[in-house]
Amino acid sequence: MSLKGSIIEIKDINEESINEMYQLMANFYDNVDYNVFLKDLYNKDYCIILKENDTIRGFSTQKVINFTLNDKVIYGIFSGDTIIHKENWGSLELFQIFAKFFFDLGMQYDNFYWFLIVKGYKTYKILPAFFNSFYPTYRYDMPPEIKQIADRFGEVFYKDEYNKTNGIIEYKSIKDKLKKGVADITDDKLQDLDIKFFSQSNPDYINGNDMVCITELRLENLKEKAKPILFGKK
Repeated sequence: MSLKGSIIEIKDINEESINEMYQLMANFYDNVDYNVFLKDLYNKDYCIILKENDTIRGFSTQKVINFTLNDKVIYGIFSGDTIIHKENWGSLELFQIFAKFFFDLGMQYDNFYWFLIVKGYKTYKILPAFFNSFYPTYRYDMPPEIKQIADRFGEVFYKDEYNKTNGIIEYKSIKDKLKKGVADITDDKLQDLDIKFFSQSNPDYINGNDMVCITELRLENLKEKAKPILFGKK
Protein backbone atom coordinates (compact mmCIF):
# COMPACT_ATOMS: atom_id res chain seq x y z
CA MET A 1 0.00 0.00 0.00
CA SER A 2 1.33 3.46 -0.87
CA LEU A 3 2.02 6.13 1.70
CA LYS A 4 -0.54 8.84 2.35
CA GLY A 5 0.72 12.08 3.83
CA SER A 6 -0.42 15.37 5.28
CA ILE A 7 1.21 18.49 6.64
CA ILE A 8 0.05 19.69 10.02
CA GLU A 9 1.07 22.28 12.57
CA ILE A 10 3.27 20.95 15.35
CA LYS A 11 0.81 22.07 18.02
CA ASP A 12 -1.83 19.77 16.53
CA ILE A 13 0.19 16.54 16.79
CA ASN A 14 -1.07 14.31 19.59
CA GLU A 15 1.10 12.51 22.12
CA GLU A 16 0.49 9.09 20.57
CA SER A 17 1.77 10.27 17.20
CA ILE A 18 4.78 11.95 18.79
CA ASN A 19 5.75 8.72 20.52
CA GLU A 20 5.28 6.82 17.27
CA MET A 21 7.51 9.31 15.46
CA TYR A 22 10.18 9.01 18.12
CA GLN A 23 10.14 5.22 17.91
CA LEU A 24 10.51 5.39 14.12
CA MET A 25 13.58 7.61 14.54
CA ALA A 26 15.03 5.27 17.16
CA ASN A 27 14.59 2.30 14.82
CA PHE A 28 16.91 3.79 12.22
CA TYR A 29 19.15 6.17 14.19
CA ASP A 30 21.53 5.60 17.09
CA ASN A 31 21.73 8.07 20.01
CA VAL A 32 18.17 9.35 19.66
CA ASP A 33 17.43 11.14 22.93
CA TYR A 34 13.72 11.65 23.59
CA ASN A 35 14.13 15.10 25.15
CA VAL A 36 16.35 16.28 22.30
CA PHE A 37 13.81 14.89 19.85
CA LEU A 38 11.01 16.82 21.56
CA LYS A 39 13.05 20.02 21.65
CA ASP A 40 13.68 19.82 17.90
CA LEU A 41 10.04 19.00 17.22
CA TYR A 42 8.60 21.87 19.25
CA ASN A 43 11.08 24.27 17.71
CA LYS A 44 9.51 23.65 14.30
CA ASP A 45 6.27 24.96 12.80
CA TYR A 46 5.01 22.09 10.66
CA CYS A 47 5.43 18.37 10.23
CA ILE A 48 4.82 16.27 7.15
CA ILE A 49 3.52 12.91 8.40
CA LEU A 50 3.37 9.84 6.17
CA LYS A 51 1.12 6.92 7.05
CA GLU A 52 0.41 3.42 5.82
CA ASN A 53 -2.64 1.68 7.29
CA ASP A 54 -2.80 4.39 10.00
CA THR A 55 0.79 3.63 11.03
CA ILE A 56 3.35 6.43 10.79
CA ARG A 57 6.02 5.37 8.30
CA GLY A 58 7.77 8.67 7.85
CA PHE A 59 7.86 12.33 8.81
CA SER A 60 9.79 15.54 8.31
CA THR A 61 9.74 18.60 10.57
CA GLN A 62 9.81 22.08 9.04
CA LYS A 63 10.43 25.59 10.34
CA VAL A 64 9.73 28.83 8.47
CA ILE A 65 12.68 31.08 9.21
CA ASN A 66 14.08 34.51 8.54
CA PHE A 67 17.28 36.26 9.52
CA THR A 68 19.13 39.41 8.57
CA LEU A 69 22.25 39.55 6.42
CA ASN A 70 23.81 42.88 5.46
CA ASP A 71 20.57 44.73 6.30
CA LYS A 72 18.56 42.37 4.08
CA VAL A 73 16.04 39.87 5.41
CA ILE A 74 16.57 36.32 4.17
CA TYR A 75 13.53 34.00 4.17
CA GLY A 76 13.34 30.26 3.93
CA ILE A 77 12.28 26.88 5.18
CA PHE A 78 14.50 24.79 7.43
CA SER A 79 14.00 21.03 7.43
CA GLY A 80 14.75 19.24 10.68
CA ASP A 81 14.34 15.57 11.66
CA THR A 82 13.38 13.55 8.60
CA ILE A 83 12.92 9.79 8.25
CA ILE A 84 11.11 7.39 5.93
CA HIS A 85 10.92 3.73 6.84
CA LYS A 86 13.42 1.75 4.80
CA GLU A 87 10.63 -0.38 3.34
CA ASN A 88 9.06 2.78 1.89
CA TRP A 89 12.13 4.23 0.24
CA GLY A 90 11.22 5.34 -3.24
CA SER A 91 7.96 6.96 -2.22
CA LEU A 92 7.62 10.54 -3.47
CA GLU A 93 4.76 11.47 -1.16
CA LEU A 94 6.91 13.51 1.25
CA PHE A 95 8.50 15.56 -1.53
CA GLN A 96 5.17 16.17 -3.24
CA ILE A 97 3.57 17.48 -0.06
CA PHE A 98 6.64 19.59 0.71
CA ALA A 99 6.66 21.12 -2.79
CA LYS A 100 2.94 21.88 -2.99
CA PHE A 101 2.98 23.64 0.38
CA PHE A 102 6.29 25.47 0.53
CA PHE A 103 6.67 26.60 -3.08
CA ASP A 104 3.35 28.41 -2.69
CA LEU A 105 4.41 29.83 0.67
CA GLY A 106 7.66 31.15 -0.80
CA MET A 107 5.89 33.15 -3.50
CA GLN A 108 5.03 35.87 -0.98
CA TYR A 109 8.73 36.65 -0.40
CA ASP A 110 11.26 38.27 -2.69
CA ASN A 111 13.70 35.51 -1.73
CA PHE A 112 13.01 32.06 -0.34
CA TYR A 113 15.55 29.29 0.29
CA TRP A 114 15.47 25.72 1.44
CA PHE A 115 18.00 25.11 4.21
CA LEU A 116 18.75 21.43 4.52
CA ILE A 117 21.21 19.90 6.98
CA VAL A 118 22.45 16.56 5.70
CA LYS A 119 24.00 13.57 7.43
CA GLY A 120 23.04 10.95 4.84
CA TYR A 121 23.68 10.62 1.13
CA LYS A 122 20.06 9.77 0.31
CA THR A 123 18.94 13.16 1.59
CA TYR A 124 21.70 14.93 -0.31
CA LYS A 125 20.68 13.17 -3.53
CA ILE A 126 17.32 14.97 -3.42
CA LEU A 127 19.05 18.17 -4.50
CA PRO A 128 20.58 17.05 -7.82
CA ALA A 129 17.45 15.02 -8.55
CA PHE A 130 15.09 18.00 -8.42
CA PHE A 131 16.98 21.29 -8.67
CA ASN A 132 18.92 23.09 -11.39
CA SER A 133 21.22 24.79 -8.90
CA PHE A 134 22.01 23.91 -5.30
CA TYR A 135 24.99 24.14 -2.97
CA PRO A 136 27.44 22.76 -2.19
CA THR A 137 28.16 20.52 -5.17
CA TYR A 138 31.11 19.21 -7.17
CA ARG A 139 29.60 20.75 -10.30
CA TYR A 140 30.41 24.39 -9.58
CA ASP A 141 31.68 26.73 -6.88
CA MET A 142 29.33 28.29 -4.39
CA PRO A 143 28.77 31.98 -5.25
CA PRO A 144 29.99 34.36 -2.51
CA GLU A 145 26.48 35.69 -1.85
CA ILE A 146 25.12 32.14 -1.36
CA LYS A 147 28.07 31.28 0.88
CA GLN A 148 27.25 34.30 3.03
CA ILE A 149 23.62 33.18 3.35
CA ALA A 150 24.59 29.60 4.23
CA ASP A 151 27.15 30.81 6.77
CA ARG A 152 24.67 33.19 8.34
CA PHE A 153 22.17 30.36 8.69
CA GLY A 154 24.83 28.23 10.39
CA GLU A 155 25.82 31.02 12.75
CA VAL A 156 22.21 31.80 13.71
CA PHE A 157 21.01 28.25 14.32
CA TYR A 158 24.24 26.45 15.27
CA LYS A 159 26.33 29.25 16.72
CA ASP A 160 28.92 27.20 18.60
CA GLU A 161 29.02 24.18 16.31
CA TYR A 162 28.99 25.50 12.75
CA ASN A 163 32.36 25.40 10.99
CA LYS A 164 32.40 28.25 8.50
CA THR A 165 35.47 26.88 6.74
CA ASN A 166 33.93 23.62 5.62
CA GLY A 167 30.21 24.32 5.98
CA ILE A 168 29.72 21.46 8.44
CA ILE A 169 27.84 21.44 11.73
CA GLU A 170 30.33 19.70 14.03
CA TYR A 171 28.32 18.74 17.07
CA LYS A 172 30.02 18.98 20.42
CA SER A 173 27.71 16.54 22.16
CA ILE A 174 26.65 13.03 21.18
CA LYS A 175 24.41 13.34 18.14
CA ASP A 176 21.95 10.99 16.52
CA LYS A 177 23.38 9.15 13.54
CA LEU A 178 22.14 6.60 11.05
CA LYS A 179 22.47 3.03 12.24
CA LYS A 180 25.02 0.89 10.46
CA GLY A 181 23.40 -0.87 7.54
CA VAL A 182 20.68 1.72 6.96
CA ALA A 183 22.34 3.88 4.29
CA ASP A 184 26.01 2.97 4.28
CA ILE A 185 28.33 4.49 1.68
CA THR A 186 30.02 1.47 0.14
CA ASP A 187 32.74 1.46 -2.53
CA ASP A 188 30.21 0.92 -5.30
CA LYS A 189 28.16 3.91 -4.07
CA LEU A 190 31.25 6.11 -4.46
CA GLN A 191 31.01 5.67 -8.23
CA ASP A 192 28.19 8.21 -7.98
CA LEU A 193 29.89 11.62 -8.05
CA ASP A 194 27.26 13.23 -5.82
CA ILE A 195 27.71 10.57 -3.14
CA LYS A 196 31.48 10.81 -3.47
CA PHE A 197 31.32 14.60 -3.05
CA PHE A 198 29.08 14.28 0.01
CA SER A 199 31.32 11.72 1.70
CA GLN A 200 34.45 13.79 1.02
CA SER A 201 32.85 17.05 2.14
CA ASN A 202 31.33 15.58 5.31
CA PRO A 203 33.59 12.64 6.25
CA ASP A 204 32.24 12.56 9.82
CA TYR A 205 28.66 12.02 8.65
CA ILE A 206 29.00 8.57 10.25
CA ASN A 207 29.20 10.32 13.64
CA GLY A 208 26.15 12.49 12.94
CA ASN A 209 27.74 15.68 11.60
CA ASP A 210 25.53 17.63 9.20
CA MET A 211 26.46 19.45 6.00
CA VAL A 212 24.59 22.72 5.46
CA CYS A 213 22.94 22.73 2.03
CA ILE A 214 20.96 25.47 0.36
CA THR A 215 18.85 25.89 -2.75
CA GLU A 216 16.46 28.56 -3.95
CA LEU A 217 12.90 27.34 -3.59
CA ARG A 218 11.51 28.74 -6.83
CA LEU A 219 9.69 26.98 -9.65
CA GLU A 220 12.26 28.23 -12.14
CA ASN A 221 14.95 26.43 -10.14
CA LEU A 222 13.19 23.08 -10.51
CA LYS A 223 14.29 20.73 -13.26
CA GLU A 224 11.61 20.39 -15.93
CA LYS A 225 11.35 16.65 -15.34
CA ALA A 226 10.79 17.28 -11.62
CA LYS A 227 7.69 19.46 -12.05
CA PRO A 228 5.26 16.72 -13.13
CA ILE A 229 6.69 14.42 -10.46
CA LEU A 230 6.12 16.97 -7.69
CA PHE A 231 3.00 18.75 -8.91
CA GLY A 232 1.34 16.26 -11.24
CA LYS A 233 1.57 18.59 -14.21
CA LYS A 234 2.64 17.64 -17.69
